[in-house]
Amino acid sequence: MSRRGILAAAALGSAATLLGAGVARADQPGEYHPAPDGPAPDDGVSVLALVTQSEVNNEPTYYEVNGARTSFRYEPTFYSRMELWHQRWRQWTPNHWTAPHQIYCYGVYVNKPGMHGEGRAFDLARLLITNRNNGTMFLGFNGRYDQWSTWSTDAMITERIRYWGTLASLHYHFRHVISYLDNSEHHNHVHIDNAISGGGDSSFATSSSTQTLFVQATCRYIWGFDTGIDGEFGPQTQSHSAAVLSRLGSDGSITTQSRWQVFCRGSALQAWAMRP
Repeated sequence: MSRRGILAAAALGSAATLLGAGVARADQPGEYHPAPDGPAPDDGVSVLALVTQSEVNNEPTYYEVNGARTSFRYEPTFYSRMELWHQRWRQWTPNHWTAPHQIYCYGVYVNKPGMHGEGRAFDLARLLITNRNNGTMFLGFNGRYDQWSTWSTDAMITERIRYWGTLASLHYHFRHVISYLDNSEHHNHVHIDNAISGGGDSSFATSSSTQTLFVQATCRYIWGFDTGIDGEFGPQTQSHSAAVLSRLGSDGSITTQSRWQVFCRGSALQAWAMRP
């Protein structure tokens, strides 16, 4: 089968039918995630235009609920964006983080309103990575805040730094990335969609509480500032994010796309340097 050319042959069906065909539904949690600036326009995406894939960038996908190797259905442009993200993510992570990977997800296409209903959203739970030095697998990303938030201090700090490092890489590529700071529905996964950024990389808007929460958490947990985390882009957040840019050899505000990308990429690299 061609990885790119497979069309979903089945029309909309029940959850049992979809699971029987090896395509998981995100029955839990949070299938509907409207974009922060309002719902995306109706693009007329047909379920028959979705492609079925069992991997992202040649790394297999699994259903977080039962751990089974699982295929998911994607709108083609969104799938390409996921692959580009993963390619860059691999380039930015430490050299001993190598394939094979295991990508755990709660779902992509779901027969509901919103980006999941268009196959343009991904609920990322965990990324297991092979350590080149010893051949064992470890958690390079753990979206299960519901679990690691109660771990011992050192283990929790490691997971938190790697969490925000991976979110930095996701924010570089996608305008809409929902974390555990947004609401309790996202305590066990990160929601990603391209409702706003479409086929391009992301940019920053001070009106986005979701993006601002990311900036504040990154300044605090990766760069060591005492940044308050409230989702409001005020003077302190402006000052601390500008200081991060300065450390990264840039200047000014993250409100331009080029500086936003410097902030995201640099924060990802800093996180993995801290917890390789």
